[in-house]
Amino acid sequence: MAKKIGRFTSAKAKEKYLRAYDAMAAQWPVPSIDLDIDTSFGTTRVRKSGSGDGTPIVLLPGMPGNGLFWESVIAELSRDHVVYTPDPLGWAGRSEQTEPLRDEDDIVRWLLEVFDGLGIERVHLGGYSVGSWLALLVGVQHSERVASLTMLEPGGATFTTPRWSVLFRFLVGGMVPTRKRLAKLSEWLTPGLEFSEEQWALTLSAIRFRLAMPWERPLTDEQLEAVTAPLMVLFGATTVANDPEVGAQRVREHIPGAEVDIYPGVGHEMLWAIPEQVIPRFLAFVNQHDQVPA
Repeated sequence: MAKKIGRFTSAKAKEKYLRAYDAMAAQWPVPSIDLDIDTSFGTTRVRKSGSGDGTPIVLLPGMPGNGLFWESVIAELSRDHVVYTPDPLGWAGRSEQTEPLRDEDDIVRWLLEVFDGLGIERVHLGGYSVGSWLALLVGVQHSERVASLTMLEPGGATFTTPRWSVLFRFLVGGMVPTRKRLAKLSEWLTPGLEFSEEQWALTLSAIRFRLAMPWERPLTDEQLEAVTAPLMVLFGATTVANDPEVGAQRVREHIPGAEVDIYPGVGHEMLWAIPEQVIPRFLAFVNQHDQVPA
């Protein structure tokens, strides 16, 4: 049986995607450098932005995104901090996967190898949607590597089994993923978020990528209780992606001391709809738990 490796369906499809990727990357609003970090599972492309003496920030995108996901908020995030934005293996990006990520243990091992390759012992780890699930897995197994952990609008299967209505929407949207269908799915999931033509080119070209990241699944009570890193979870009250009340209850019950906010009048589009609230809240949490080297 062939290994499950993230890859494009053809060389032509990959070339088209990389052109769209580079066009998006050229719009990155702050100076940055690209790093290629070798791991047991392949080479991970990481973009480094910003400067600062504190513990670096590592941000993981929503599925099936890449490090360019953070383009709209990177200027403020990197003003006083070094920020690393990796392209996850198994999703479309400039990373090159060579070995399968079989389970949650492999995901954590991959991310720790990325941290090691960057030369950073501890990180402020943040993620959006499914990216926050990836981040939480690190907190479950290796909280000692995490200075703070922030989950922005967690995915639908992090804290509870997702509703069938949500799964059905994604299934229908993905069957014949035309621009019209994807626009309709986006308007349902992240109302008011409008893609630029460059973002559409990247999204549509990514359709030809065969995903190979393990699917998000609910964490057990025991896993949640293993998280000792400072944790903050931000939900949108009107989100269709998850059940914020259930998620908030599980976090409060099993991770004492975690900070949980539910923003009224906003849903899964929270990062783009109210960045003036979300980003300062995130940075305040990071600074609260930062340790500047002597």
